[in-house]
Amino acid sequence: MKRTIFYLVLVLFFCLGSMQGCSKTIPIQEEGKNEVVIEETTHGVCRMNLQRENYGKVVEIANNIVQSNIPVVRINGIKEGGSIDQVIHNINTFAQKGVKVLLMQSMWIEMYPEGYEQVSGPSRMSDIDPNRFRIFMNKLLEELALHTQKDAIIGLELFNEANHADFNGDLQPTPEGKGEIFKLDTPLDKSSFQDAYAGITKYSKCLEITRNLMDIHFTGRNVKLITQGMKSGGEQNDFRWAINNGYTIVAADMFMTLLQGKHPDQADKTNYLQFADGIGFHAYPELFEDMEGSLLTYYYDVINNVLDKPVPYWITEWGFRKELFENNGGEAKRLQYFRLFIQAVEKIGNTEMTLLFDFDLNKNHSIWENGTLLESGTIFQEINNK
Repeated sequence: MKRTIFYLVLVLFFCLGSMQGCSKTIPIQEEGKNEVVIEETTHGVCRMNLQRENYGKVVEIANNIVQSNIPVVRINGIKEGGSIDQVIHNINTFAQKGVKVLLMQSMWIEMYPEGYEQVSGPSRMSDIDPNRFRIFMNKLLEELALHTQKDAIIGLELFNEANHADFNGDLQPTPEGKGEIFKLDTPLDKSSFQDAYAGITKYSKCLEITRNLMDIHFTGRNVKLITQGMKSGGEQNDFRWAINNGYTIVAADMFMTLLQGKHPDQADKTNYLQFADGIGFHAYPELFEDMEGSLLTYYYDVINNVLDKPVPYWITEWGFRKELFENNGGEAKRLQYFRLFIQAVEKIGNTEMTLLFDFDLNKNHSIWENGTLLESGTIFQEINNK
């Protein structure tokens, strides 16, 4: 009965959208292309920067997430202000309450050469020292394996939006202050692309190192290695916003092509994607009426078209900003778009995990405020009760 009501609401929403003249409809790809058999998509939430919170606050957040019917949480690994001990404590706090963890480890100073002076702004991926990276990751994974419950961690995501200037200092604006977009047709010898290309080469090696270390420390534990959550979807406005605001980006298809060693000008033809269990990307789609077509066109197919073989997707961030609904139906309308997104992802398939951004940290994206779950946050009750 609950499932029937859920889909009736969706049908009603589609009808209302058509009457109100919603956004354009996007054609859908041919069925079955690059399909991966995923028994069921799991839906969770992001709660980053727990290194800023004390023990009591982490427990409170964990209780609120449990109360909200959310089974998985994405949290940070070590970053400024935190430690391995704190990360272990956070993981175990959630695990004791039945919430699984996707751990996102970002670039960290201990991955860089000794005496390395961090430049202002985001870290440069190209400056990572593979040997120092191995030492750091070995210590982190060993400690996690020794001091967390066996089923507490379900995935390790290596870096966050490393194809975007906000999180990778290799990606600099043009001399005119504009963002530059490195697409599939970008020559590998282009001068402005050299740092980004070197960084992706380093990332490829880091992915292989991490796989080998996980095989050592996580034997008998079903922990998936997920590629960096790529900034995606810029194609829906031809990257105009990024260009105009000075954000340089390596397009998702270019990043994945290089990771697989498929670019015709690459010397190293190794397919480093083989070391990952899932492809991470971030999806913040516009309010399209045809959510399925939009996600296929601007997110899934951009990557599908360059893959040698299908790999499960992990959408490690997704959402719709609250401000989009302030004068447009409020939280009830936001909930409707959450439903559309979830339905579209489950229909498309190939997706093992989605993580909504975010629980209670970011005011423009949160679903928990002032000790209360917002109406949009009841999406998890609907999902888990259908």
